[in-house]
Amino acid sequence: MNDPVAAYFERLPQIYKCQFVQRASGANFCFQKRLTLACELAGASVGRLLDCAAGTGEITCALLKSGRFSHATVVDISPAMLQSANELLSAQITNTELEFVRSDVFTFKPSDSSFDLILCLGLIAHVGRLDILLPHLKSMLAPAGRIMLQTTLTDHIGGRIVRAVTAQRELARRGYRISWFSQRDIADACHGAGLRIVEMRRHSLGIPFGDRLWPWQHPHQTPQSRLLIKPPAAFCCARLSR
Repeated sequence: MNDPVAAYFERLPQIYKCQFVQRASGANFCFQKRLTLACELAGASVGRLLDCAAGTGEITCALLKSGRFSHATVVDISPAMLQSANELLSAQITNTELEFVRSDVFTFKPSDSSFDLILCLGLIAHVGRLDILLPHLKSMLAPAGRIMLQTTLTDHIGGRIVRAVTAQRELARRGYRISWFSQRDIADACHGAGLRIVEMRRHSLGIPFGDRLWPWQHPHQTPQSRLLIKPPAAFCCARLSR
C-alpha cells in the first residue's frame, strides 16, 4: 500500500473502535467527546450524509440512529477501516440507504446528488491541504448544506507543547507528518473557499492519569477516576456553511 496514511490506518481498526468505549484515558475521552460534539452540531441537519473519513463508523452510526438521514455515503481510504464501518452500520442501521466507498477524499466525487451534511472529523491532521480540501468538499454540498470540521488547535500552549514533543516520534511511527492548525488557519481556509463558520465548539485537553501527577487538584477523586481535564481550548469542532 503506497499511501502512508492508508497503510497506517490499515493496522488500527480494533484499536480505533476501542477508543469509543468508556475508559479512563485521554484518547478515549477525546474520541467520546468528538462523538458527542458531532451529534450536537448535526442536530439541525437532515437528508443526505457524507462521512469522508469514517474510520470504524461509530460517529456515523450515532448520527444515523437519529433517523434524520435518508442516505449515507461512507468513505475511507483504508479497506480495513471501511470494512469495520460496513459491518457496524449494516448491523445497526436499517432505515437509511448506505453506500460504502474506498477512496482518497481528494479524488472522491459522488456520481449525482449532493450532501446536506459532510463530516470531516480528525481528517485534516493526516492530510493537511485545507486550501484544496475545503473547496472540494464545498463542491459536494447541497445549497443549504453544512460541513462539520474537527481538529486539535495550536492556539493554546498545551497544543503547541504536544506538537513540539511528539512531532518526530509521530513521523517515525506513522511515516508522515501530522498537520496542525490554529483557529486563524481554519478561518482563513474557510474564507478562501467561500465558506463561513456558523458554529464552533471547543473543549479541553485530556491529560490521562493527571490525578496521579497532581493529586491536590482533585482531592475528592476516587482511585477509579483517572482523568484530569486541563488546560482549556485544545480541540474544536466547527460547522461550516456557504
